[in-house]
Amino acid sequence: MDPTELDAIIYVVQRLQIPPRWQSARVAHALGAREDVAAFDVPGPRAARSMATALGTPDEPVRRVLIIEAEGTGQPRASLFSA
Repeated sequence: MDPTELDAIIYVVQRLQIPPRWQSARVAHALGAREDVAAFDVPGPRAARSMATALGTPDEPVRRVLIIEAEGTGQPRASLFSA
């Protein structure tokens, strides 16, 4: 999939970040996503899925959301959420 087709990028953080690092925005830039792509850092995978579901409206559905889990002890992974 072309990164310019993404509607949002959600990065799952495991620990409170002060100041916030905004990894989602860094990922968007590194991938070459559109400048208007929504980018969020959220605490945990459950919050990421809830956010991906809540982003769409009937008039403007959010169809392609990249969810990235790269922190913690597990293997880094990314999944594409499609509404």
